[in-house]
Amino acid sequence: MTLDEFIANPWASLHNAYRDSFLHMRPAPEFASGEVLLASLYRNVGFSENISEGKVPANGRNFLKLLEKKTRPDDKISATGIEDDTWIKIVAKSITSPKQPNQSSKRFLQLCPVVPDAALYSLSARLSSNSWNPGSLIARILCMGNESEQDALVAWQQIFDSLSIKDTDDVWARLLQQEFESWRAVAAECYWKKPGKIDPKIISPDLESNCFDSPAKRFSIDLKHILELKGMLTRRQWVSLLESILRIGSAAHIMWICKVNGECVKLFEEVLEGGTVPTADDVYSRLSINSGYWCLGQPSNNTIKELAREFLYGRAGINLMLLRCMDIDPVHMPSKPLINPASIAKFAEYLALVRAKFSMNNYKENLTDAMQSDPRVPSCKRGISSNILEFLSHVLRQRQTNESGMDSYDQGYYLKKRGSYKRAPWVVGLGPVAILTMVHCCASSVNGPRTVEDLCLHLGKYGFEIKAQDVPSSEFGKSLRGLGLVIDSPDAEGGMVLVNPFHHSNRGDGE
Repeated sequence: MTLDEFIANPWASLHNAYRDSFLHMRPAPEFASGEVLLASLYRNVGFSENISEGKVPANGRNFLKLLEKKTRPDDKISATGIEDDTWIKIVAKSITSPKQPNQSSKRFLQLCPVVPDAALYSLSARLSSNSWNPGSLIARILCMGNESEQDALVAWQQIFDSLSIKDTDDVWARLLQQEFESWRAVAAECYWKKPGKIDPKIISPDLESNCFDSPAKRFSIDLKHILELKGMLTRRQWVSLLESILRIGSAAHIMWICKVNGECVKLFEEVLEGGTVPTADDVYSRLSINSGYWCLGQPSNNTIKELAREFLYGRAGINLMLLRCMDIDPVHMPSKPLINPASIAKFAEYLALVRAKFSMNNYKENLTDAMQSDPRVPSCKRGISSNILEFLSHVLRQRQTNESGMDSYDQGYYLKKRGSYKRAPWVVGLGPVAILTMVHCCASSVNGPRTVEDLCLHLGKYGFEIKAQDVPSSEFGKSLRGLGLVIDSPDAEGGMVLVNPFHHSNRGDGE
C-alpha cells in the first residue's frame, strides 16, 4: 500500500503495525441487540465447530418447516412427552422474542436465547448468510481483559459451563433443552461441546493491551460475578442479567477503542510538533479510562457520533504517520510500535528523532484529503462509522416493539426514550435489570460494604460520568431506592450504602 493509495481510499486497508495492535477494531461491529449478542455467544462458545452465523437463518426456516409438518428429524420422539401442538405453542408464544417495529411484517423465527439450542435457529445479526459475528467480539474483549491467553480460555470455558443445561438448572430450562434436542437435524454429539481453544484469528500474538485500565478488564471481572449467580436464580432471570452485562461490556469496549485511537494520534501529533516525549507511564495514564463519555439523562446520539469520528481521525492519522515514517526512516522505525504503553512511548521517541524530516503541513493536508475522500463516512452515514453508530445505538437502547403486551420485555438497557412520542430522543438511563447487574457487580468486587460513591466509580469504568452527590435526588437514585438496593447511612458517600440484591458471598477481585 502506497501513501497515495491510502489517501484515495483510507478505509480499505491498514498498515500492518496498526492491524496487529489493540487499536484495530475487530471484529468491526454492526447491528446487534442484547439477545443477538447472547445468542451469538452461545454459538461461538459451544457450537463453533458446526454452526456459523451465516447458517442460522436457514436453520430457522428449516425448523419452522418441521414444526409446520409436526415431524421431528429421523423419526425422533419427544424427550419430555410434550405433544406437538403444545410444543408449537411454546415456541410461538412462551419463548418468542418480540420483533422490532420495522420487522413486524416479516416472517422469521426469533426466540429468546434462554437455552443453547434456541440459538441454533434465530438471532443472527442479519437474516442473510453474510452476518458478522458478535460472539467473537465478546471473545476478543475477554482476551484483552485477561492477563494471558490461558486466562482468557479459562474464562471462555467458564462461560460454556454456565450456559450449559445441567441437572441443577430449573425444570423449565431442562424441559426446553431436551425438547429442542429432539428436533435437531444433526446428531446431538456433533453439537454443544466444551471449547478447547479460542479462535486464533481473534487473538493477536502481540496483544498486550491488558496492561491498560480498560473496560475490558472491568467486564472480565464482572462477567465472573454474573456467572456465579446462575445457581441462585431461575434460568430466565440469570440470562437477563448475563445479557445486560454483555451489552454494556461490548459497548464500553467499542467506545474505549474509539477514544484511544483519538488519544494516540493526538499524542503523536504533539511530539511531532515539538512536545515532550511521553514515558510508558504517561501513555498508560492517558489511554486508560479516566473519565466518562456521557452523563445520566444526556442525549446519546451526538456522543456516539463524536466517538465514531474520533476513531476515524485516529485510525486515519496513525496509519498515515506509519506510512510517512516508512518513507522517511524505515530502518530505525520500531517493528511493533502499538502493542503496549512501552512500545507506544518508544514510537513517540522515534517520532521525536525524525520530526525535522516529518512535514506536519503535508501530513495535515494528507489527513484532510483522507477524511474528505468520502464525506458520508465522517458524517456517520456510511462505512465503519455508520456501523459503530448502529451497534452502540441498538445494543444499548431499550428494545422497541409494536407487539401487544411486550413493551416492558427489555429491562437490561442503558439508553431509554425521553418521552413516549415516536421521535423522542434517546438518553442515558439504566433499566431495572441493568441497575441490578451493576449493583451486584460493584458489591461483589471487594469484601465489605460498598457505597454509592463506589458504584459511581464502577460505572465510570464503563464510560458513565456520575457524581455521588447527585445520585440521591436523581431518577437513578429513586430507582436504587425503589429496587431496595441502598440504605441510608450518614457515614457513606452520598449518604447511601449499597445492598447486594442477591446477598452473594463476596470474594473480592484484588482491586
